[in-house]
Amino acid sequence: MTDTANPLGRRGLMRSGAIGGTAALLAAGTGTAHATAVAPPPVDSTTFPDFSLIKINSDDDSLTKIQKKGTLAVGTSNDWPYSFLDPKTNEWTGLDGDIIKYIAKMLKIDKIDVQTVTFDGLIPGLLDGRFDIVGDSIHYTKNRSKVVNFCFPTYYYAEGLVVPKGNPNKLHKLADLKGFTCGTLLGTNYAEWLQAVPGVKFQGYKDWAQIVPELAIGRTDAALFDQPVVAALIKDHPEWKIELVEDYEPRTFKNPTGYSSYAFRQGDIQWVTAFSSAVQWMQYNDKMKDILSKWGLTGYNN
Repeated sequence: MTDTANPLGRRGLMRSGAIGGTAALLAAGTGTAHATAVAPPPVDSTTFPDFSLIKINSDDDSLTKIQKKGTLAVGTSNDWPYSFLDPKTNEWTGLDGDIIKYIAKMLKIDKIDVQTVTFDGLIPGLLDGRFDIVGDSIHYTKNRSKVVNFCFPTYYYAEGLVVPKGNPNKLHKLADLKGFTCGTLLGTNYAEWLQAVPGVKFQGYKDWAQIVPELAIGRTDAALFDQPVVAALIKDHPEWKIELVEDYEPRTFKNPTGYSSYAFRQGDIQWVTAFSSAVQWMQYNDKMKDILSKWGLTGYNN
């Protein structure tokens, strides 16, 4: 989930711009602006031609530590179709899963250890050191930016407002929800938006899979969630008799803050800088586009 007008979100400003500038800003923010530039760790520039990392003015060696350990610890909310364990194979997959696995190869990280928590437990788990990256679609928000850092933007999608078929309550924008119950996932920017609307009866869920079914059986009047996920659910479950509000204008705009990203500890400068360099290489060489296409997204999402 994303955020633009409002800070925090499930899926919000990824610090974009030239990687060199980003690294300098990060170093300055941690009081290491005058540190000696450290040689970058090794990468796979044979399989991924012309991929390289820059030297950064920081004593941090967070990526080097991950490479030496040989295992990348990833936190996910087991969130289809973004980042989830396939129930048939127990293999970690999904849109974000495929992107991070690709980058792990670029950065010579041999193994990935996937740990699942609820979405609202992802950032706390990252800060506690349980994992090295929030490997689930997440967006920049002002609140999140106070405690974590974000890599270069990856892909875009917006939220959708879901209502019973025919939209009997005539809900077209968030302000129309006054006096009605609307559900969404806890810990997301959507939850923040809804709780900021006067008169909304907010219903929070720890598991996104409950949100739309509860609307379908009448326990809520509306739901706010990722448009791609909702569209797929509506297609698969016509018996639910729900629809996306066609004239709802998303608050998630197509700018850097509207793009999905991944969260890192603020001190892991080497790690987030290297990861961002890999994302940029993927974008430039159309590898990101290949993964998006595999999961049904188009050039508009890139």
